[in-house]
Amino acid sequence: MRYALEALQAALAEGDTSKIRAALDELYPAQLLEHWSEFTPEHHLPILTLLSPADAAEVFSHLEENEQAELLEALPPSRIKELLGELSLDDLTDTINAVEEESPEAAQALLSQLDPQTRAEVEELAEYDEDEAGGIMTPEYVAVRDFQRVEEVFRFLRREAPDAETIESIYVVDAQGRLEGVLSLRDLIIADPKTKVAEIMNPDVVSVRDDTGQEEVARIMADYNFNVLPVVNEHGVLVGIITVDDVIDVIQEEATEDIYRLGAVESPELVYSKSSVWALWSARVRWLVILVVGAMFSSTILEGFQNTLQAVTALTFYITILLGAGGNTGNQSSTLIVRALATGDVRGRDSLRILGKEFAVGALLGITLAVLLSAKILLDGHGDILLVVAVSLAVLMTVTNMLGALLPIGIKKLGLDPALISNPLIATLSDITGLLIYLTIAQWLLHIKPT
Repeated sequence: MRYALEALQAALAEGDTSKIRAALDELYPAQLLEHWSEFTPEHHLPILTLLSPADAAEVFSHLEENEQAELLEALPPSRIKELLGELSLDDLTDTINAVEEESPEAAQALLSQLDPQTRAEVEELAEYDEDEAGGIMTPEYVAVRDFQRVEEVFRFLRREAPDAETIESIYVVDAQGRLEGVLSLRDLIIADPKTKVAEIMNPDVVSVRDDTGQEEVARIMADYNFNVLPVVNEHGVLVGIITVDDVIDVIQEEATEDIYRLGAVESPELVYSKSSVWALWSARVRWLVILVVGAMFSSTILEGFQNTLQAVTALTFYITILLGAGGNTGNQSSTLIVRALATGDVRGRDSLRILGKEFAVGALLGITLAVLLSAKILLDGHGDILLVVAVSLAVLMTVTNMLGALLPIGIKKLGLDPALISNPLIATLSDITGLLIYLTIAQWLLHIKPT
């Protein structure tokens, strides 16, 4: 593959069309996509122009939406028509939506190149939100009636299979199009040709509504180990299918979004290599401002306990250790619960059970680290504050562990994404809580009067 890529790079540099075609013939679309960033933007156009229509569509469908819109402005009309014809309906809809964001006129021009049936299907798919089942499904499925015989279904498949997204699962519908059952291609192959579909179909078919969130769709497909999932409307009418490749894209998108949010980055669609300094600044600055404002409370707390710190200077030596341990504990707990909520492992109604479990875990972690830190305090010769620091650490880790678990659940109950409870926010809240706990316990155990 490396040789073919180098040959392609050289041919593109020379501008030799025949050599470019020859090099492209040696590469799969997935290999081109893997190394797409290694080609200059000026070379993207000839690659998509000289690839076979099917391979060009495969590469094009996996590009970022803004890049798709740019390429459609530059590609020759004949290649655009070929691309539109090769794209699956769901990918075609995504492409036209991306172009519409940049130029509604250009999107209308693309729609005008489609045949009336395809255009109607694309416009219908475009009505769904992009994060719903309807927004990621394709209407290119195979459906049959329960009274048909196996031999009839095979004749039907020979006509319809070329245009279907998959024929692995064949759905059974009634006269109104309502989903009644499903059968696999294997069921058909091993069945007697005279057998009716009703005799071999599985009536217990798992489906989702077209307004189901894409995260829930991904969870269902993972739980049932499905490669394809049918989508029905509110009346139970089969309107499309979702295939595993669409779900992989969803999982990657959701994971990226959660990772960015856990890091207090507000742009889940941000692509670092293509982002300007301004875009990176705007994606990060708002949360950092909030976190700095939150951290100001920490300085206010320290000022309020000024006489405590002046009375026992050694207390300041262990502030960073306590706050670091508390923040890390909260982050761990938050990450575990956010993930458990995302996978459906826990629900909001499990709050009390989670609280009890995290109290016990936090207490055990706190005692463990308090014993470790006690050895350090004794070595430092500050045995007079040993009890203060050890108790504070144990209490702090117990509290922050519960805090990190309960905040995502609270946000989830408000109907928001629990990943919004980012690790930096947990750390800031842990710092504020930690200082209050540490210095309050110090005043109490050392009998220091408040300011």
